Amino acid sequence: MILIYDDEGVSKDSIAALLNYFKESEAISPISGAELQNSAWIPNTRLLIIPGGRSLPFYEALGSAGNKNIATFVAQGGCYLGLCAGAYYAARETIFAMGLPLELQLPGALNFFSGRAIGPVFADELFAYASEAGARIVNIDWQNQQTYALYFNGGCYFESAEKFKNVAILARYSQNQLPAIIACNLGKGRAVLSGVHPELSFETVPDDAHIHHQSLRKSLLLADENRKKLLSHLIRCTQV
Repeated sequence: MILIYDDEGVSKDSIAALLNYFKESEAISPISGAELQNSAWIPNTRLLIIPGGRSLPFYEALGSAGNKNIATFVAQGGCYLGLCAGAYYAARETIFAMGLPLELQLPGALNFFSGRAIGPVFADELFAYASEAGARIVNIDWQNQQTYALYFNGGCYFESAEKFKNVAILARYSQNQLPAIIACNLGKGRAVLSGVHPELSFETVPDDAHIHHQSLRKSLLLADENRKKLLSHLIRCTQV
């Protein structure tokens, strides 16, 4: 069973895209913060996905009980996939928009990655919640083998990821070579964290009136087949 976190702060577009991707291959279901605080979900779940959105509300919705259950799930052999907000939430510390009006510095809730998640990597001065103003198509280099163009909006990089023995850097931002996607081995399980959105396609990116939005959608359409390949690679990396 695959579970997708669906509660306060989560992007509905991200959830819809993930549900659509998995619908024909595996049993998948949304789960709330309150449900994650009850450990009944752990035995029958192989993958928990925390999608994009805004991570600050996750702290209250999940609470210490939910965080403890997620950590137990991974340590016992489960897998965690954090996309953008879900990646920030899994780091030791979140550093977001420093020196700007939306500045956040938050302690880690899950600490799957022992370093800091820092962002937005691009267009930090343009970023706004529930807006495409800071959205971009960015290139990432996957394991030094292929470059993929993916949707980005406020995402992070993983500071000094190469220093941690339990961390593998799966992809880097092409422009600056900062770690964009990492895998953290934790007990018997694994956490895969991504600063970009491989789940979002030209069909599922949020609608927005910004002038560059149609250009963004066109770029995603042209890159869609490669995006699907990257998402498949990413899902395979969650299997232990």
